[in-house]
Amino acid sequence: MLDPFPAGDAHAACAALWMGVPVVTMAGVAPASRQVAAILASVGLDDLVARTPREYAALASALARDAARRGALRLSLRARMRASPLGDGAGTRPRS
Repeated sequence: MLDPFPAGDAHAACAALWMGVPVVTMAGVAPASRQVAAILASVGLDDLVARTPREYAALASALARDAARRGALRLSLRARMRASPLGDGAGTRPRS
């Protein structure tokens, strides 16, 4: 999924990740433009967060060409979300 810029869609990003679809985003200055970057960081996918439009396009292109990585992510994203603070609805897990 390509997260829109300048204001990302955190809800859509979480839904995509839960369904095994990786998300590429570009972090901006405003808080709304950094939400998806924070979500990706919480599941260990900081490398899918671009800092510039050129990097955003490069990350999306690289991921589109990497079928093996997309397949591995599809199989692991739900577990990553469950294990992250996003999956701790009761707030009972200690943060690292």
